[in-house]
Amino acid sequence: MVAKTEVLIHNTIYDRSDAVDYHYGQFPPPAPDLNVLQAPFAGALVALTKYDTLLRQLPNSELLLAPLRARDAVVSSRMEGTISTIEEVLRLEADANENAMSTTSRNDALEVALYARALRQAEDQIAEGYRISEHLIKSAHRVLLSHGRGAERRPGEYKADQNYIGERRGRKIDFIPINAGDLTAAMQSLVVFVNESDMQPLFKTAIAHAEFEALHPFDDGNGRVGRMLIPLMLWQQGVLSAPRFFVSDYFERNKEEYIERLRAVSSDGDWTGWCRFFLDALSEQAGDNLVMVNEIQAHYGDMREAFRDVLRSHWSGDALDYIFANPIFRNNRFTRNAGIPRQTAHSFTRKLVDAGFLKVLEPPAGRAPGLYSFPSLLEIVQEPR
Repeated sequence: MVAKTEVLIHNTIYDRSDAVDYHYGQFPPPAPDLNVLQAPFAGALVALTKYDTLLRQLPNSELLLAPLRARDAVVSSRMEGTISTIEEVLRLEADANENAMSTTSRNDALEVALYARALRQAEDQIAEGYRISEHLIKSAHRVLLSHGRGAERRPGEYKADQNYIGERRGRKIDFIPINAGDLTAAMQSLVVFVNESDMQPLFKTAIAHAEFEALHPFDDGNGRVGRMLIPLMLWQQGVLSAPRFFVSDYFERNKEEYIERLRAVSSDGDWTGWCRFFLDALSEQAGDNLVMVNEIQAHYGDMREAFRDVLRSHWSGDALDYIFANPIFRNNRFTRNAGIPRQTAHSFTRKLVDAGFLKVLEPPAGRAPGLYSFPSLLEIVQEPR
């Protein structure tokens, strides 16, 4: 028999005696007191403005920052226990066709690659004029869980039963999200808040993220979708000129505080403490991102000259652009998609390998194209260990 302080999940008993329940009837909260949060708010706003100024100056932020999307996917997924590397994810993308991911890939790498794909899809939808909506959120979730282990966790559909957040190894429940019966109305309320509230954008983004995590609307993938919504909201509200902001590093480095601050929202109504933590995250991560983007931009400039010297062709810039956006690639895709004559592209690959700019991961064999990496860029964006 299961006691009142316990819950049975998949034939395993978990302790729920210290669990915090969702904050029914407490959303949306009043706007945070700016007098209390003035310093962290000002710091976050200045840091984001500096970062966005750099984004606006980049000739092609999507091209230069494409590897950072994979990096953020790795870190965000690691917070949920999915362990992979940028190299694994980029290898998988190099072998994926335009419409599907390989179902034979290692599950962890596949899940991380799907995170990056889901974020790209959501970005495209907003770029086409759509707002953040339940449809956009469900569509992103459907992509995120479209293959691998997640395919059995109701992709794109809200939870039908109560779910829990806790420690599987310790068999302990830490948080009990909103029940499935109240979820539909709560998600509608969240989307209205995201699109119609006149709250200051940084505070609104902080509160919306905390609310999404507390609702935990899906059977799986909630943390990844919730973190995905942060750059989308900052972009939609005009705080950033492009959704190229990656905050998962800070959350992972401060994971225990991240979880406790979210719990305190429901246990103590401490939205202010959560907002302070969130603003600090934006500020510090914006500074870190600024350093990394400057390194990437400088490396791009150096490599532009180096590629020109080695390739001695007016196509050298096109080759560099393709390789920067795809730092691990199959040669057949390079020759097909780089916008360079096929035979010229083939000769470029050989020259860049001979010059030490490209590394052969898999040599060509028969009709199988070779697999190559651009190690100097991968070293810059290498995820934290």
